[in-house]
Amino acid sequence: MSFSSIIKILPTRVYRVYKGGALLDLFRGEKEPKDTNYPEDWICSTVRALQPYGVSDESISKIEPIKERKNIEELINLYPTEILGERHIDIYGNKLNILVKLLDSAIRLPLQCHPEKSFSKKYLSANFGKAEAWFIVGTRKVSSEDPYILLGFKEKVDKKRLMSLIEKDDSDALVSLMNKIRVSPYDTYFIAPGLPHAIGEGVFMVETQEPSDFTFSLERRCGDIISTDQKCTLNLGWDLSLDAYDYTPYSESDIREKFGMKKELISGTDKGKIYNLNGGSYMRSCFEILFLEGIKDVPLSFKSFASVVVLNGRGYVIREEKEYPIKKGETYLLPFNFGEHRYVGEEPLDIVISLPPSI
Repeated sequence: MSFSSIIKILPTRVYRVYKGGALLDLFRGEKEPKDTNYPEDWICSTVRALQPYGVSDESISKIEPIKERKNIEELINLYPTEILGERHIDIYGNKLNILVKLLDSAIRLPLQCHPEKSFSKKYLSANFGKAEAWFIVGTRKVSSEDPYILLGFKEKVDKKRLMSLIEKDDSDALVSLMNKIRVSPYDTYFIAPGLPHAIGEGVFMVETQEPSDFTFSLERRCGDIISTDQKCTLNLGWDLSLDAYDYTPYSESDIREKFGMKKELISGTDKGKIYNLNGGSYMRSCFEILFLEGIKDVPLSFKSFASVVVLNGRGYVIREEKEYPIKKGETYLLPFNFGEHRYVGEEPLDIVISLPPSI
């Protein structure tokens, strides 16, 4: 029994306490896009989401059925070596070691940060933190604000001051501490563990991250929902959870230089360009990201599985004599043993490819 086919990932919408998803609906080709409490689409996931109603398997990526398997976890269990490779299985077992989402928020999300690996191991009994990378796909103007993200404290702040503002639920004061960065399609940022951040309203992105759902929040309120202190701190309490934050004061130019991913050209011809999105050494220890732009015909091969998001265009993935049609709004997983293949655009293709770290 062998398997080496492209795997089509179907929409896998996940409940969140915030609303969004209209741009995601448009991207997926929905005829009546709307904002709901399902603003995220987990397209490369064996992670169970932490929900108000418990730990949920709704976040396991759904697939176009193969051998009667309807999600990626079931298919991996059928073909573990073919999809993941023996070395991966030795280290991580039959689980994906990255998580990729499509995410579209209609509101500003709460100020938050995520733990790094050593913090997760020590306090959360987990091997992964939650480093993230954001590739902005599209934006919309929801309010009077132009689309933005909040990244990093812009002035000196300490735990005592933060705790005072948290106790008063003073969101305006908390937001005033942050750098507000205007964003446009195809902007990219690496969200390092500990970096305080929030996605502003009207921002649609591909989010590549470590495979966890750990979030520390500085704000109890998210839209109409008010969370408990336990949920905001992952049951660690405020004093310990606030140790997870990066208190470094950054200017806006610091943020763009330190956390804006560098677009490094790997190859470029009249057939298309391939870029590595470089967020630094910590990012490489968690995942890697390629951006394929204006693709008419380029070859590629990977030493791992790969998550593929087609941002624009229409064409084919070609492996040996087999042609797989692809188009804007579709998502795929390529198995470990897929080997050398080509991306051929009938209409030039823009594609984001997320890869696990080298092992």
